[in-house]
Amino acid sequence: MYMQEGWKTVASKSLVKDRWIDLRADQCITPNGQEISPYYVLTYSDWINVVAITPDEQVLLTRQYRHAAGHAFWEIPGGGIDPNDPDPCSAAGRELEEETGYRAEKIELVTTLFPNPASHTNRLHPFLASNVTPIGTQQLEAGEEGLTVHKMPIRELVERLHDGFLGQALHTSSVLMALLVSGRIKAALP
Repeated sequence: MYMQEGWKTVASKSLVKDRWIDLRADQCITPNGQEISPYYVLTYSDWINVVAITPDEQVLLTRQYRHAAGHAFWEIPGGGIDPNDPDPCSAAGRELEEETGYRAEKIELVTTLFPNPASHTNRLHPFLASNVTPIGTQQLEAGEEGLTVHKMPIRELVERLHDGFLGQALHTSSVLMALLVSGRIKAALP
């Protein structure tokens, strides 16, 4: 297998740092001696996404406004891993309950991905939540006002993916990977 030697970071300066993000400018030297400076790196906490499937084989979707894009998106439940979460699976269960008011009989990790390894340090952990059932009301955080929950049959969701129905690329990849590893993708294809 081909292994590429990494860059050396000879200096690093944090430009913006708060509870959400750390933007830093690195001074790097490549293996052939070329200096790359500044090289901007965004440090976030890891994220989770939850592909939540009901006993009647429907996927839970949320719809919420996303300020950077300026409009509402269809999404799957998800969010950042909090410092109080013992592990990504616990974060997945917490986010599912907070955003949807549903709980899963079983939650399993699908894979781990890097959203943008060129400039972001965080990872995405997509989870498959099986046999989700309502347990109460949503416990929305600030900024999630107006988040609504919907159900869609798996086949319909898969048919709508090609037109960008889930506008967030990491949600689309999470859905496809979860349906693939759970053996549901073939049944959902037209």
